[in-house]
Amino acid sequence: MPELPEVETIARQLRARGIEGRCIEQVEINWEKTVEPLSGAAFCEALIGSTLNTISRYGKWMMFTLGSGRTIMIHLRMSGSFSMAPGTHDRIILTLSGGTKVYFSDPRKFGRWKLVDDPARILGALGPDALTKAFTLKGFREALSRRKRILKPVLLDQTVVAGMGNIYVDEALWESRIHPERICCSLSDDETELLYKAIRHVLQVGVKNRGTSLGEGRSNYRDVEGDSGGYREKVKAYGRGGRPCHRCGTLLERRVVAQRGTTFCPFCQPENV
Repeated sequence: MPELPEVETIARQLRARGIEGRCIEQVEINWEKTVEPLSGAAFCEALIGSTLNTISRYGKWMMFTLGSGRTIMIHLRMSGSFSMAPGTHDRIILTLSGGTKVYFSDPRKFGRWKLVDDPARILGALGPDALTKAFTLKGFREALSRRKRILKPVLLDQTVVAGMGNIYVDEALWESRIHPERICCSLSDDETELLYKAIRHVLQVGVKNRGTSLGEGRSNYRDVEGDSGGYREKVKAYGRGGRPCHRCGTLLERRVVAQRGTTFCPFCQPENV
């Protein structure tokens, strides 16, 4: 579930804990499939003794840049999270200089840590990060105008813009009053601009509120402090099927679009324009 706001929140909190600049003294792997492409033993050997120089983010990827010149690319997938205290579902534990420990928890075991020589090997296939200057209205308009696909899966596949998942795509489409099944190239210039601004807005609000938590289950998002994301109080569309639209009062509709549960307002976001 974690999307750009959740990953950004975790990266900021880890940096605030003073993790950057510490040496990795020990690595414990409790679920070997978490690491790729190396074996668990080779992964540990490659990390131990390296300095964790910087923590950064691109789209939904978190990056630990090491003093060795290599980078750990981390994708939280459905339920990955970080903590400074041990938990039931810890898959990787880093012991850093000064006795600091970092725990990567992942109840559903889909999260992945990839040790790479060059992050571009992964990031090169992605579109611009949604909250950077590289994500421009001009580039976004050109990318959509070339595609004759349904809009929602294009926004989800990370190649046009990186960082959004199901929650923030539904929110941005509601904000811009655009139906999730519109064809990309059918959007007018004005509609594309509305969507562009909505994407940046909902993600910025998501970051400000430390992400979104919509449930209480074991795999629901928690930040490094163990707290739920505050954006749950601001959701306008995602997960609100059958409830009144905050804008017009029409009951929101839920349907499956490109195999993803999707919620929208049938009045504010007309299918046929």
